[in-house]
Amino acid sequence: MSAEVTAPAPGSTLSPYLWRYDAPAQIGLKVNVYRGFEVRGLAQALRTPDLAASPVECLMVGDSYFMTHLGRPSTAMDGPGEQQWALHTLTGLVGEVREAMDAEFPADRRPFLLADLPDGATRDSGAAHEAADRFVAAGADAVKIEVAGARELDCVAAVASSGVPTLAHLGYTPQRGVLGRHGDAVDEAFALFAQARRVRDAGACGLIIEMVSEAVNQALSTPHPEGLPLYSVFSGRARWGGQSLNLWDAVVRPSRGAKYFPPTSVLDAAEVPACYGPELIADRMRELIRLTLAGWFPLTPRTALSPREFGQVADADPWSTS
Repeated sequence: MSAEVTAPAPGSTLSPYLWRYDAPAQIGLKVNVYRGFEVRGLAQALRTPDLAASPVECLMVGDSYFMTHLGRPSTAMDGPGEQQWALHTLTGLVGEVREAMDAEFPADRRPFLLADLPDGATRDSGAAHEAADRFVAAGADAVKIEVAGARELDCVAAVASSGVPTLAHLGYTPQRGVLGRHGDAVDEAFALFAQARRVRDAGACGLIIEMVSEAVNQALSTPHPEGLPLYSVFSGRARWGGQSLNLWDAVVRPSRGAKYFPPTSVLDAAEVPACYGPELIADRMRELIRLTLAGWFPLTPRTALSPREFGQVADADPWSTS
């Protein structure tokens, strides 16, 4: 990062947490956690001397809980009843994680707690506002909204205008999107840039990008006075980008071969009840954080972009309309 850029965006509500801007040789880390004992395992890992200064900036309670811990096939909910159940469940988990974070992390190195609005909570801006208020009451510092279209963009604007720090999730949106890589053609990449500008202008203070081209990741994460800080998921590496890690995936093998998942997993799902605990979590998260900070994780995804197109996207200014 150039010396004159000292914050990810003017007035960003996340800037106090983004320690990578004080140590630009490091990338910022977001870790998906779901339960209090998982927070204890992560905190134990971060007390290891070589990881004590690791830039774990954010912990997120995500709706992926329904797939990881509960074995559901997706994060989509079937009707209003399930949607209310999902919101109630995640609100309880946010409270549990908040309590564990306050106990395990010193105040001057405590990550911010991000809550994921589940399917149904963005059916309209009023529902999103209500869900965000419930998460904040449970202990969240910020919320995340998957943005697939104009409706979710309105939700971002409504929640952000209420004063709740709001991150927008772009690219593959698991609640309603079709699984696949985004921005792997030049026109798709520039459409993602336009979407990033729209959520910024709606009030978002950060981005989560999932399954986007590494070139898009590199462009969006390049420090820019009008840009937003971001964390990427299954989107390769970027020099200045934040990286999202999933604590469950660090320990538990996916049910089918998954090249881009962490290489640290050691348990099959059937072994979780007996073996999945703080000590093993600490051991696996130490390894995954070390691999990430060393640049060995994540892998660069395959791309349909030609080398010339990759450079055109990666070197673009995504925050300008010119």
